[in-house]
Formats: sequence, structure tokens, C-alpha cells
Amino acid sequence: MPKTALVVDNDFFFVEFLAELLESREYNVIKAYDGKEGISKIEDKDINLMFVDIIMPKIDGTELIKYAHTKYPENCFTIVAVSGTIIERIDSLIDIGADYYIAKGPMEKMAANIHELLDKIDNNSFECQGAKIIESGTLFPRREAVGLLDSIQFYKAIIDSVGFGIINIDSDTRIVGINSYALNMLNKTRFELLNRPVTDIFPHEDRTKFINTIKNFIHNSESNEAIFTTIIDSKKIRFVVTLLTVEKKIIGLILALEDCGKWEEQA
Repeated sequence: MPKTALVVDNDFFFVEFLAELLESREYNVIKAYDGKEGISKIEDKDINLMFVDIIMPKIDGTELIKYAHTKYPENCFTIVAVSGTIIERIDSLIDIGADYYIAKGPMEKMAANIHELLDKIDNNSFECQGAKIIESGTLFPRREAVGLLDSIQFYKAIIDSVGFGIINIDSDTRIVGINSYALNMLNKTRFELLNRPVTDIFPHEDRTKFINTIKNFIHNSESNEAIFTTIIDSKKIRFVVTLLTVEKKIIGLILALEDCGKWEEQA
């Protein structure tokens, strides 16, 4: 029976490269172009193997890998992380949770390495102890890549440390990011909310009102924010909604959450 492989990467040409290689080995290939789409594919399909880039927009590869392990805690499929920044983050690979790591490099070299890896995976002859890194050429840390990764981690730390909740909503109203403060306020885990419709966090009786609030806000060009207050698990929570824009194009929403009861007690 043919096996199914999921390939997740925001680089279209790299997805096609991996898909062609896997299909030549009689895998059924499912394609996804960011971590958000990858989560949807995991939900819908029976996967045997996943190749995933670590750095992607919206939901990154690290979050997707952790989601897969959360969904299948006892019997997760084999996960191969692929990235152009493997060597720059070598000290943190164990925290990512993949079974194997392949550094991006020349396609011919990568193809040979991937075929060798798949031979061993298919024959159950590759015992992985710790982070198994497969190089695709001579690797050395690049100053620019190290700086980029440090910046990403720095801004993630800021968002996770601010004293109020933050939820990042994609253009299709699904949740693609949420900080620890918001998770604590809503009493949810990250993987209960990632890629879920934002309306799922509200009581049923408030969902239509929230949608109408968002619609009115988006169509009111004079307003910089919208306010919505509701009760969730006996907590009065205030949502401040703002637009997320890049180069004057709306790409989503940001929700800032405040526990009204907490501030009322302090007052």
C-alpha cells in the first residue's frame, strides 16, 4: 500500500522538488505552503512522513512539528525538518522535535542525501539517537542568518512577555499566533487554538455580535480600533481589535486581551 508524505514549505519550487522525488519512490504526496495549511492537512489525512521547513510565515515549522506531536502523542509519523538555517540553530534542534534534519543546499546533493535517508526509513534501518543532521554541502554559520534568527527570537520573546494577551488572526479569521498571557486568560493550550476560527474562543451567544463588530470596524475607515467585551469562563475580558497591515495592505487582525476583573480589583 503506497505511503503518504506531506511536504510543507513556503518555497513553491522546493515543494515541487521534494514532491517529484517522493513520487518517484511511489509516495502519495500532499503539498502545503505554510504551517497553517500544514495543520489542516494533518487534520484531514493519514500521514506517514512529513518534510517541513522550519522558518515559514504565519505558523512556522517548529509550531507545526509540536502540533503534530500533540495530536499524535503515542504514534507520530516520521518528521524531517528541512531548512537553510540548520547549522545556525544547531544548539536548539533538540527542542524542535523532528526525527531528522536536512540542511538545504545544492539540489543534486540534497536529492542523493534524501534518497539515502528514505532508504533507511523505508527499511527501518536508521536508529536516530538525538538530533540527526544530514548535510548537503559544507556548512558553516552565517552571520546574517544568525542575526535574523536572534531577531525573530527577540521579538517573539517581547510578544510573549507583554502584560496582556495577543492573538494574531489571519485574513480567513483563523488564529495563527497567540501569546502565553492570552492562553492563560482563555485557559487553553496553544494547539487547541492554532488554525481554529477566532469565533471558537467566544461563547455561542456572542459570536455573531463579534463578527458584526469586526465587519463594522473594517468598513469604518475613520476608526483605529474596535472594542468588544464578553464573559469567558466567568472572566470579563475586553478585546481591542486592530488591523494588521503590511505595505498598506490588510493581511489580518490583532486582538489585544485584557482581564477587566483584574484591573477592577487593582483599582
